[in-house]
Amino acid sequence: MSPEAINYMSIADAHLKRAELNFLAEIYEDAERNAYTAALNAARAAIFDKLTIAPKTHAGARTKFLELVNDGLDFDAGLANFLAEGFEKKQGIDYGPELTFASREEAEAYLARARAFLAAARAVCD
Repeated sequence: MSPEAINYMSIADAHLKRAELNFLAEIYEDAERNAYTAALNAARAAIFDKLTIAPKTHAGARTKFLELVNDGLDFDAGLANFLAEGFEKKQGIDYGPELTFASREEAEAYLARARAFLAAARAVCD
């Protein structure tokens, strides 16, 4: 794994840890937001590892990552969709227009998906 991909995975790991701490503190919206950000940075690691480019925007990273998956990257397409779902949830939490809440169960599911995403991204980078 390149140094840049390692850096992105380190950022992903840090966001996942924050998500877990948010969950334990029962701040479920922040747990979901940080779980998504962990997956986003893991996707950036895989993108850099495969293409040596670093998309800066959420949309750019999602698009490039899904292109890699569609082109045959060994990554579950359903799990890859977590990037789109997570972005929509983050947008709702951060910007509205309606108040967005997360339940304990939803946050727990987000954490599980983020953990799976990071593990799968790490596997394709090795």
